[in-house]
This record gives sequence, C-alpha cells and structure tokens, in this order.
Amino acid sequence: MTTDTGAVYDLGYKPFDGERRGRKGAWLTVWADGIRRSLGLRRKPRRKVMPWILVAFALIPPIVAVGFAFLFPAAAASEISLISDNSAFFALGGTITLLFTALAAPELLIPDRRDGVLSMLSSRPLTSTDYLSARFASLLTIVAVFLLIPQFVLFIGQVGTHPDGLLSGFADAASTLPRILAVAAIYAIAFVPLGFVIASVSNRKAIAASIYLATAIALTMVADAIVRNATFTGSRWAALISPINTADAANSWIFNATDSGSLLSVAGIEPVWGIVALVVGGVALTGFSVERYRRIM
Repeated sequence: MTTDTGAVYDLGYKPFDGERRGRKGAWLTVWADGIRRSLGLRRKPRRKVMPWILVAFALIPPIVAVGFAFLFPAAAASEISLISDNSAFFALGGTITLLFTALAAPELLIPDRRDGVLSMLSSRPLTSTDYLSARFASLLTIVAVFLLIPQFVLFIGQVGTHPDGLLSGFADAASTLPRILAVAAIYAIAFVPLGFVIASVSNRKAIAASIYLATAIALTMVADAIVRNATFTGSRWAALISPINTADAANSWIFNATDSGSLLSVAGIEPVWGIVALVVGGVALTGFSVERYRRIM
C-alpha cells in the first residue's frame, strides 16, 4: 500500500496590491500603447523614421507659411492668403493621413494577432470591441495631429497677421473652426476604416500596407474610368467609390475653395452626397472589423 505525499513550495508570488483600474484602465493602456507603437516610441530607431518624417511633412509647411507672413507681412499680403490656406493644408494633411494609415494600421493590429497577444488580452476585463476601439482611437489621435496641428499653426498666423488687429483676426479665424473639425472628420472617415479592415485580415504588415495603398489608388482609377468613359445609366455615381477624391472634393466644398476638376464635379454630384457615401462606407467597414474581432477574440 502506497501513501500519496505532497509538498508545498514557496515560489515567491505576491498578490497585486496596486490600483485595479478595471475595464477603463485596460482600454486606456491599449490606447496609449497604440500611440507609442504608431510613432515608434520605445522601439528601434528604424521604427521611428517614417512616422516622424510624416509628422515633419505635416508641420513644416504651415510653420514656414506663417513665419513668412509674420516676417514679411507686405509681401505675404500679395503672395500668401493665410485665410484661404486651410483647404490647401488639409489636402496635404489628407495625403499624409493616407500614408500614415498604411503604415500604422497594420502595426496596430497584425503583431497582436501573430504573436498571440489577443489571447492574453482576452483574459483581462477587455472585450473585442474595447480592444478594437482603443486601437482605432490610437490611430485617430495621431491622425488628428496630422490634420489639426497644422490648422492650429495656421490659425495663429491668421490671427496675428490680420490687417485690422488681433480681435478682428480672431473673429475671422474662429469662423473657420467648425469647418476645420468637419473636414478633419471627413478625412479620418475616408482613410482609417479601410486601413483597419485590410489590417484585420492580413498577416504581414508590408503586404497589408501595400494592399491598402493599392486599393485606395485603384478605387480612384476605377471610378475615374467609369465616370469618364462608361455609358450605362447611373455610371456617374461610381465617383462615390473613391475615398481620396471624395474627401478632397468635400474639403474644397466646405472651405469654398476652387474645385480643380474633382471627379464629383465631373460627375455632377453634390459633395454632400460624397460625405454621406464616406460615412456609410466608414460605418460598414468598421462593422466588418468589429465582427471579425468578435470571432477571433
């Protein structure tokens, strides 16, 4: 007859006695980690190169324009109209947003799936929707930097160089704030959801980035070919499938800027319908990403 014996080992584990932040704290941690990952912070130097080059491209042009207006106000009056530059800098910011989304969306989603991090996150008070919304918010936070910080610099220039003084300059510049927020939201809706869908189904970051850019460019080319060459009824509505062209057209429309032959104008479609199409498409793509993560988390 045998007698079972056992032993108790002290492995040195200690109970956690810090603050328990719960679901909200987990969400904020994932959000902050996403920002660091997007910008390459606390990572190898090569991971920082492209994000910070794009940040520089977004910030340097408005700083130069405003600096020129402050230093040479007389010349600036004839060469630069800061009041009318909001649309132009948004067009630049939109291009940078497209490129940054191509880099950041795969970086935010793919490593967690590939390295098995999702199973660890699932053991926390964090749902799949929480995880995806935190990553989505991380990218939107950086996108807001690309889109809004140049506008803030431009706002300072508009106020400081106004010929009638600071108060008049502030009043005139403040009237553009609702339009600035609206256009920033439009560019975010146009580019971010598509990036997350592609990153949610891809397993390689470089491939996902390439597919994203190729898809955005291909949609523009296909829409242009259909609108300009097709003869079937309703072909003009194909202009709405191009997020790049639609966002740029909405930007020009909201700021009353000159429309340089956008596809929507060629098709005879009001930009407001382009905005509706972007919102509907963004909601649909986001819904696909949410459902995808509900299945895998």
